[in-house]
Amino acid sequence: MFVLKIVTDFAAAHSLRDYPGDCSRLHGHNWQVEVLVASKVLDDVGMAIDFRDIKKQTKVVVKRLDHQYLNEVTPFDQLNPTAENIAKYFFEEVGKLINTDDVRVKEITIWETLRASVTYSED
Repeated sequence: MFVLKIVTDFAAAHSLRDYPGDCSRLHGHNWQVEVLVASKVLDDVGMAIDFRDIKKQTKVVVKRLDHQYLNEVTPFDQLNPTAENIAKYFFEEVGKLINTDDVRVKEITIWETLRASVTYSED
């Protein structure tokens, strides 16, 4: 199995609904996004998928959230914008853009701070 990883980031604010602490107030993060993509096969060039393609499609999703108040962006206008829910969102949305019969998003890690992250996968 080949596992490729790209890392990107975005800045966005959120407030956690029904949270009994400071994070219920409006605050922001410089989020880091790690995208792991897996494939058992390589193309004729010897690649599973071009890193540029992973970056390009991830940026499509990042652009929806960058410099936004996440609580006002679909689906987070209804879904609490926790790091867990953001990780699952990236998994599903990037997957829609790059998954094929041979290439699949394996996992997404969202870093809320330099010391706190969550990883989502469906393994």
